[in-house]
Order: sequence, then C-alpha cells, then structure tokens
Amino acid sequence: MKKLLTVGAFVGLLVPFTGWSQSVRDAVIAAENSFDAQAAKAGTPAAFLANSAPTAVVGEQGRLANAQEVWKARPAKPGSRLAWYPVWADAAQSGELGYTTGPWTLIQNDRPAAAGEYVTVWRKQPDGQWKFVVDMGVERAAIGVPAPASPVPRPQLVAGPGTPSAAPANLVLDLDRKFAAAEMKKPGASYQEFLSAEARLYRPDQQVLRGAAAAVIMKNLEKGYTFGVTDGYLAASGDLGYVVGTLHRSAASPVEPEENGSYLRIWRREAVTGWRVVLEIFNLEPGPAAAAAGGTGAVTDQSPSKRGQ
Repeated sequence: MKKLLTVGAFVGLLVPFTGWSQSVRDAVIAAENSFDAQAAKAGTPAAFLANSAPTAVVGEQGRLANAQEVWKARPAKPGSRLAWYPVWADAAQSGELGYTTGPWTLIQNDRPAAAGEYVTVWRKQPDGQWKFVVDMGVERAAIGVPAPASPVPRPQLVAGPGTPSAAPANLVLDLDRKFAAAEMKKPGASYQEFLSAEARLYRPDQQVLRGAAAAVIMKNLEKGYTFGVTDGYLAASGDLGYVVGTLHRSAASPVEPEENGSYLRIWRREAVTGWRVVLEIFNLEPGPAAAAAGGTGAVTDQSPSKRGQ
C-alpha cells in the first residue's frame, strides 16, 4: 500500500464548502444498508466487489489487503450468508467522508454460526457514488445480536466547526504518530489523553469497550502497543479523518500473549475537547494454535474483513 496521505483538504479547493447536513449521514447509512441488501441477494463476494473503492483495504489475517483482490479470489459458499446493520454513524461536514459500525451475523444453513462487530469507512467517489475504503471487524464469543435501532443514533458530542483552510493534509497522520509516541512512552497514556467520551474500541472476543471505561482498561494492560502508521485521510472540512497501520504488543503473560496485526483508528474534532479518537478496531494475526491448524481458529475461517464468508 502506498504510504501516502490522500489529501482530502484539496477537495475543499475544488468543491464549495456546504457544511454538515443530516442528509450526508443518511446517505452513508443508506450505502451501508444497500451493501447488506446486495450481499443477501447476490452473495458476499459480489457485494464487496461492487461496494469497495479500487484502493479499499480490508483486514486479512492481521494484514491490510486490497479488498478487490481479496474478494475476487474468494468464491461464495453455498448455504452461507451474512447479515449486518449499522447502530452508529457519523459524517464529515464537507460531505465526502463517513463511517458506520454495528453487529454482523454469519448464518450457515439458516442457523447463526458466528457474530461480531464491524466498522466501515465510506468515501464519496468522483462519480458521486459512495464506496467503502476501509472495512474491518472482530468476532465475539456470544452470537446474540442487539436489535437494530431506528433511526441510527449519531454522536451526542458536538463536532468542531469545519475549517478546511486551517486543516493541514497530514494532520491525522501526525495525530496518530503522537498517539503512538505516548503509548510507547507510557502504556495507556495515549488512551487517557486522546479517547473521546463516546469512543468505541473493538477487540477480538471482547465486548465493545466504551469511553472512560475503555481508557481505564487500556491503562491497566501490563504492556503497551507499538503502532506504525501506513495510510490515512482527512476530510475536506478538517473535522473527521482516519488512519490505518500496523500494531505489535509483546507478550505480558500467558493470558496476555504477543499480538501482531493491523488497526483502524477514526479521529473526530470535537467542539470542546478538540481532536479525539472516536473509534478503534484491531485486526490481529491468528495465534500459534490457530496458525498450526491452518486457520484463524474462528468459525469465520480466514475472514478478510468485518463479516467473513
């Protein structure tokens, strides 16, 4: 993957800034729901190919992989289907970037076989269509899925005003590097300093970690994470962006083994507290036992993204 930031701020020079609108967030939610409907009708591979941008990435065994390449090589499985829906969504004030998150369920032969949480980052393409640019997810032990919310809630904390001319293109990359430096210096400090009160952290086989409680849990880990920025994007309005990269954590104990993989982190500029992490998800490499068995150890064997197949 190219280790360059796509300069979203330049879009502001070409398109008049119109400010945030509920219709933009609705469009992102509609894109996600359409994605799910297409998977139910045409199959998961076809849906991923139709809804991913040419350079979109997914989590593949802990690596960041091109979504188109992954799903062209992965055929549909008879008797297997996926269902998902958003329970949280937000969009940039400039209207070209947004994200959704919610639960997914893998159904095999009409019975739930696995479940988890997903995160999709969406960007409006030059032709006006919404395509996802990042798609990651985790599997959890419990298969039960919460009931869908209607309408989908939006963040309660007010975003800072859009200021495209004042937002340097590399801002989110620099923020993420600052986050990583704080984590290396003092494990957990980065989460206490940068997490939003509405933040959601996704980890395999765990319940969603939220807000202040998430910061406390991360601070209590015996060893911190090393993060390496790979790519990112800042919305033209300078209020929302994301970063993807690699992660490593040394083994702390038998119950806290070594971790390697990739991550997605979404940043939002809040009116009161400034830039904060509103969402973070880890895509981890399979552990030694799963690797020896030739898979991930999960029902969604070798799932390349949030929903598996």
